Amino acid sequence: MNIIKGAIIGLGCTLILYIVPLVNALSPFFGGFLGGYVASEGAFGGLKVGILMSLLAAIPGFLLSGALALLLKDIPVMGAILAGSSLFITLVIVIYTAIFGIIGGVVGGVVADSN
Repeated sequence: MNIIKGAIIGLGCTLILYIVPLVNALSPFFGGFLGGYVASEGAFGGLKVGILMSLLAAIPGFLLSGALALLLKDIPVMGAILAGSSLFITLVIVIYTAIFGIIGGVVGGVVADSN
């Protein structure tokens, strides 16, 4: 249960920090760190927090990209290009969030375990 709570808190922190300029580049790391620290399950628990946080972030992203693709399906060429690029951008953001969220979760879990 701590891992789910840590992932939700980490995702919330990540989403809030994405709005702050200059901090948004490392917001998945800070969110993962906070989530791993809250879960306080060690390095492996921090890894689980980072993975779950990434999965929770991916769901609305791909749903919104799919909705955009459905809206643009009637435009012959530009619709396909815009829909494909929105899916690609979503995939890049999810991978970026996953990598830094997992690293932050592991670091946060180790710091919480050492206290």
